[in-house]
Amino acid sequence: MAYQAHAEQVPPMIDPATPVGVTPVGAPALGGAFSQELVWSDEFNGSELDTAKWSPREQERGSHSGITWWYRAANVRLDGRGALAIDLRKNGPNEYSGGRIDSQGKFDYTYGSIEARVHTPFQTNGHLAAFWLQSPNVNNVDGSARDGAEIDIVETFYQNDTYPATIHYDGYGADHKQDSANVSAPYLHKIWYHTYRLDWTPEVLRFFYDGKEVRTIEEPNLISQVKEFPILSHEILAGAEGSIADAPLNDVNSTVYVDYIRVWQPVGCRPAPADPNQPGSGSTYRAEVDE
Repeated sequence: MAYQAHAEQVPPMIDPATPVGVTPVGAPALGGAFSQELVWSDEFNGSELDTAKWSPREQERGSHSGITWWYRAANVRLDGRGALAIDLRKNGPNEYSGGRIDSQGKFDYTYGSIEARVHTPFQTNGHLAAFWLQSPNVNNVDGSARDGAEIDIVETFYQNDTYPATIHYDGYGADHKQDSANVSAPYLHKIWYHTYRLDWTPEVLRFFYDGKEVRTIEEPNLISQVKEFPILSHEILAGAEGSIADAPLNDVNSTVYVDYIRVWQPVGCRPAPADPNQPGSGSTYRAEVDE
């Protein structure tokens, strides 16, 4: 069957430092059913976050057991060695902060492959690192994820070598639903970097860890059919294993590092004309794909 891949962005969005012709790690993207091309990337070189692609967030996240935690833009930085760093800090006796960046309003897409190479803390007492997608429509309630979802490609809040890959939908209130599965992640807490990937078509979501497929979702009601935007975050979590009070806040265990993030879509995605009746460059990418 045919379907349309879609992306919206403020050009240019491919990092010049991304290797030409690079493809996702491991298995062929989307099962090798069709070729893909890079449409968006960030290698996190330089000294400052690219705010044409990303927005760092300032937000109080919640309180639990007398502890309050925040997203703080000051905790997001480039380390000068080619990586994004998101620090976790103790700001006071009962207050902690992490960080979040997302591309909302700057880049979103529907269908394709997204991959990030990430270092997550080796000891995750009371906090988690996450690489995820979210739809602007995530709060819509229709009994399915088809009209927008949160797609957690990885969240690391266990102390063993597993993590959950999860779909959240129908908002975050009384109607909230989720579908989650814990996946095996060998050497998660021993090797510095790992790659995490999601392949997304109208019919299937495939999750990958270091190039190996670890979860597959084919239930139609769990697969978003609308635009989603990437998010990288690090924060306190009340439900995480261990206590943040016991967390060793040092470089290995309190900072998330991201080497790169990249998005591919089917070959044929090209800038649409700014004026549909005139040739030119715009911000919307589409491709018709036959399966």
